[in-house]
Amino acid sequence: MTRGLIVGIVIVVAVMLYSVFDCALRPRDQIAALPKWAWILAILLFPVIGAVLWFVIGRRLPGGSGRRPQAQGPLAPDDDPDFLKRIAEDVEQQQRRERRERGEFD
Repeated sequence: MTRGLIVGIVIVVAVMLYSVFDCALRPRDQIAALPKWAWILAILLFPVIGAVLWFVIGRRLPGGSGRRPQAQGPLAPDDDPDFLKRIAEDVEQQQRRERRERGEFD
C-alpha cells in the first residue's frame, strides 16, 4: 500500500516537474490559452489537472498549426520520393534489358 502511494507520488512529481520545465522553456508563440506564468501557477497548484491541461490545450506546436511539424532534416531513403522514383526507374530499366536479352521487344 505505502509502496504504491510512494510510486504514485513520485510519478505525479515527475510529471509536474516536466510540465513546469516544458512550459518555462517553451517560446511564447508556442503557448496557448493562458500566459506562461499562469500555466506554471496552474501546474503547481493543481499538479495532475494542471499538467493534463497543459499537455492537452496549453502546448501549441511550432508554426501554430494543429499538425505535427514536418522533419527539416534529410529523409530516410524509404521516405524520400526522389529515391523511390529512381529505384522504380532502375527496376523498369533492368526489366527492359532482360526482355531485350530474351528477344522480346517493347
